[in-house]
This record gives sequence, C-alpha cells and structure tokens, in this order.
Amino acid sequence: MKKKETSRETVFDVDVEKLARIYAQAALDAAGSDEDEVLSELQATVTEVLDKFPDMEEVFGSALVSQDEKLGVLDRVFGSRVSTTTINFLKVLTKHDRLGMLRQVVRVAGQLWEERSNRVPVQLEMALDLDSALQAEVVSSLRSSLGIEPIVTTKINPDLIAGFVVRVGDKVYDASVKTSLERSRQAMIDRAIEAIQNQPEQFLEK
Repeated sequence: MKKKETSRETVFDVDVEKLARIYAQAALDAAGSDEDEVLSELQATVTEVLDKFPDMEEVFGSALVSQDEKLGVLDRVFGSRVSTTTINFLKVLTKHDRLGMLRQVVRVAGQLWEERSNRVPVQLEMALDLDSALQAEVVSSLRSSLGIEPIVTTKINPDLIAGFVVRVGDKVYDASVKTSLERSRQAMIDRAIEAIQNQPEQFLEK
C-alpha cells in the first residue's frame, strides 16, 4: 500500500511540474520585454504573501473557495500594486483552478528566465575573501571564457591555501595552490616510480 501511495505522489509531482512549466512559460511570454519586472512581482507574491500568510496559500488552493471569491481576493490584495500583466496572469491561474500551484509556477518561471538569459549558477570557492574589484574581475573572466552570465555564490575554504576553485554544474575548474602542490607532489612520486622501474639496480641494497 505504501508503494502505491508513493507511486501516485510521484506521478502527481511530475504532472504538477509539467503544468507549472507550461504556465511559467506563458507568463514570461506574456510579459515580453517586461519579463524581469513580471518575474520579480511573481516572486514577491511568494515571499511577501504566501510565505508570510500561509492561510492565503490555503485559500488559493482550496476547492471550497469559489473562483469569484479568489478573484476578489486577488483584486483586494494586489490591486494596483502589481502590473496589469501580473494580475491578469494570476487571474488566468484562478480561472483554470491552478492558483494553488502559484509557488511551483513561480519557481519554474525563475528557472526558465535564467535559461533564457543564459544565466548559470556558479560556485566560487576561495582560500581568502576577495575584494569586490578582484571578484568582479574573476566573474568577468568567467563570463568571457565560458560564454555565460554567471550567477555566483562564494565560499571561503582556507584549505585551498591560495587561488580558487570554480564549479559550474558538474564541471570543476581548479586553480588552487593546494591542488597545484598535490599535483607537484604526485609528479615527483611518478618520476621516482619511473626511475625505479627503468633502473631498479640502483635502488637495490648491495
């Protein structure tokens, strides 16, 4: 019984994700050149309304609250506070009984916007905290060399000794002193092993 419930939940999650992507794409397409503004407003509905007022999210997702009541709530809560595109999109979700998916739609919209803008999450791991000018130089170098618009998060790791490590998806670009020293050490070991293999008599006890 437990397996069946898990299976149903998985199918449901996949369906929600697909629907969320359809509506998220529709929202960005409707926004046109104002997609930054519309996305920002939609994200604010999550952080400023759903996160702070959980009861509101229950109302949005409740089948016991009529569409007309939800539309009235949208007008009262948002009214002239958001753009026409944003309020119209929220009403489209309501009329299709999808307002309860707002959180998922906004999350996917953010992902789509990053894809469209060629924005890629990048982790910059450093031995020491860089000043803003040097960090901007590193970001600029990443932008030009990788051909992306990096969204950088930083992490300080003193074990690197100096330099930095860049992680882009499953790719790692290691320019740390720690790794350089480890490579030098391994190269020395490899050379010693090669010497032993080529001239073993020199290393045998007499």
